[in-house]
Amino acid sequence: MELFGARGKLSGYGLAAAITFIWSVTFVSTKYLLGFLSPGEILLYRVAVAYTAFAAMEPHPLSCRGLKTELRIAGAGFLGITLYFLCENTALSFSAASNVALLCATAPLLTGILSHIFTSSEKISGRFAVGSIFCLVGIFFIVFNGHFILKLNPLGDMIALLAALSFAAFSVVIRDLKCDYTPVQIARKMLFYTLISLLLLAFTPAVELHPSNLLRPAVAGNVLFLGIFASAFCTWGWNIVIWKLGAVKANNLIYLTPPITMLFSALILSERITIFAIAGGLLILTGVYISQKMK
Repeated sequence: MELFGARGKLSGYGLAAAITFIWSVTFVSTKYLLGFLSPGEILLYRVAVAYTAFAAMEPHPLSCRGLKTELRIAGAGFLGITLYFLCENTALSFSAASNVALLCATAPLLTGILSHIFTSSEKISGRFAVGSIFCLVGIFFIVFNGHFILKLNPLGDMIALLAALSFAAFSVVIRDLKCDYTPVQIARKMLFYTLISLLLLAFTPAVELHPSNLLRPAVAGNVLFLGIFASAFCTWGWNIVIWKLGAVKANNLIYLTPPITMLFSALILSERITIFAIAGGLLILTGVYISQKMK
């Protein structure tokens, strides 16, 4: 597999586009499931489905490549899946969805800051700063949609920022992972350690279980969608995107999620697109273009 060079970067952008689209539409699926399952329970089921899919692809056990490598993969799984989604879902129970969406959207900016501090090859530049400002203003326009009323909730907002920070840390950790595992094996390892952490949390109030609701066809279908596509495919694919494009450029593409969600909601849910949303989408596209031109 060609991870570097012009062809590798082109395929990286194509894979990133597919993953960004999936992440954009999973909001509808998760919103539906929250009517039947708890936030931690949704995460547990989707990770279990994802790990089962990878185990079916490669049923033989994976050997250990050393304690340092295993700890790095386990840390990536904890930061990018367990901590991120638990913080995001918990923040939604304290703060408005618009606040959480806006604060979680700072993940690419935080990735740039962490990469600048902890890596030698991805230093933030003027282009990155300008592009980030364009994107954040655009997201603000889309999230608040002309109704600029920001209700602060210190606890919920801090948890949302912790979610963004955990995803940024995950991106830096997985970026420099050096081992002879294949991308599929790394994703499987990440999901395995994530599943272990969630099973331990299942014995605490953090994860309330309602397994009988899985007998509902619509609930089971949405769990399978989140597990196979949003967790299995996207975990595997986003690791490759980070290795091909770098942590900073890869995560800047996450800024495209709000305008894609906006279009999807308009087409499927018949939600109205306002002039503020259009302006926000154009600002985000401009910011992503500027940031992707950075060296």
